[in-house]
Amino acid sequence: MKLVITGRHIEITPALKSFTREKIAKLDRWVDEVMEVHAILVVEKHRHVAELVVHGRHLTLSARGASADMYASIGTCIDRLEKQARKKKEMHVAKRRRPAAGVEPAPAAEDRPVRRKAAKGARASAGDADSGAPRIVRSETFSKKPMSVEEAALQVREAGLEFVVSRNERTQEVNVIYRRKDGSFGLIEPER
Repeated sequence: MKLVITGRHIEITPALKSFTREKIAKLDRWVDEVMEVHAILVVEKHRHVAELVVHGRHLTLSARGASADMYASIGTCIDRLEKQARKKKEMHVAKRRRPAAGVEPAPAAEDRPVRRKAAKGARASAGDADSGAPRIVRSETFSKKPMSVEEAALQVREAGLEFVVSRNERTQEVNVIYRRKDGSFGLIEPER
């Protein structure tokens, strides 16, 4: 770790340097790899201000503390940096967290209910959690008015939806028009 200390109106003593290095070592617990730390220590009349900027492998943290004692100002900065680093690490861990032991594994693909992105204004309803029935998270309604395949594709494009369920005006069957990954549209029709 590279430590750069800049002093304004203060002499940087070896004791101040070692104190800062010891306090920064507390951050190793929360930051993967501390690459560089820049400490700016300023004395203004009776105020001692410390500002620390920590550059880690994947993040940069900064904090500022002021008090009547430079050591207390550095301690305040370290506490604030530690709080920031802990919050970032907890958010990162929460994203990657696996299901806890004792939790049932996810159902197989054929048993899993199909989940779709609901449109704005969709209603949410919850099933009985103890019954074992699939829980419907969101549901939406579609227009009873029959429309052509072209109209349905236009609705998908204009509304920014992933799919539209509609009744085909020619066959009176229910169709699904969906947006493909390549940008074109797909059509799902029932067997005849």
